This record gives sequence, C-alpha cells and structure tokens, in this order.
Amino acid sequence: MIVTAVPLSETAFTLTSDLHTAVSDQSPDFGGNGLGPMPSELLLWSVAAYFGQAIRYVAARRRQTIEDLSLAVSGVKDAKAFCFGEIVIRVSAAFPQELLESIVRLADRYCFVPNSLLTPVLVEVASVEPV
Repeated sequence: MIVTAVPLSETAFTLTSDLHTAVSDQSPDFGGNGLGPMPSELLLWSVAAYFGQAIRYVAARRRQTIEDLSLAVSGVKDAKAFCFGEIVIRVSAAFPQELLESIVRLADRYCFVPNSLLTPVLVEVASVEPV
C-alpha cells in the first residue's frame, strides 16, 4: 500500500492512493486554510472507519445485522511528545448491549489501524532524489 502526498498550498497536501484522492490541511487555528481534515483528524477518521468495518465484519460472521451503528473516536494530544496520549472509541447501536459488547471485543482483535498503534512500528524516513 502506497500513499503519495504532493503540496497543494503552503500547508495543504493532495493525498493519492490506488483508488482515491483527498486533501489534508491545517485548520486556520494552526496557520492553514482548512481545505481538508488535519493529519491528526485523518488518523482518527481511519480508526473510526476501520473499527466500524471490523464491527460489521464480526456481526456478519455471527449472522447479525447491527442497525444505527455509530462510532465516536476522540483523541487527546500530548503536545510535548507530539503524539496522541489517548484515543477513545465509543460505539453505539440499536442492538442488545451485551451482544454489542461481545462483537466490539472481537472487532478489537481484527482492527488493523488501532492494532498498528498499539504495536511498535518501524517508521523509516529517507530523503531521496527525484525520479
């Protein structure tokens, strides 16, 4: 999987993957123009989307249909460490609470994005010459 980022403005970038294009920018509070979500918001969006998909996957495997599924993902930034100190996922649905809790626990195991945040990941940064 590869994502490319090309400057769109002083603070905004056009992001491209195999099938999609998006824009990320800083909010005006941080010197940007708000042309798209901030990178930290994109991370929380990714957690919400993947966790929601994992919940649907587990429910489908149990032949269950979850109505009115909603996720709220919040992050508390640690400004000194330049990272999130905490990410909280809240899940609600029109579904029996005990069954929902069971599905959420299982979905947590299949959720690639949050699991990547819990595991040390090698991040390699390199400066390369243009092709």
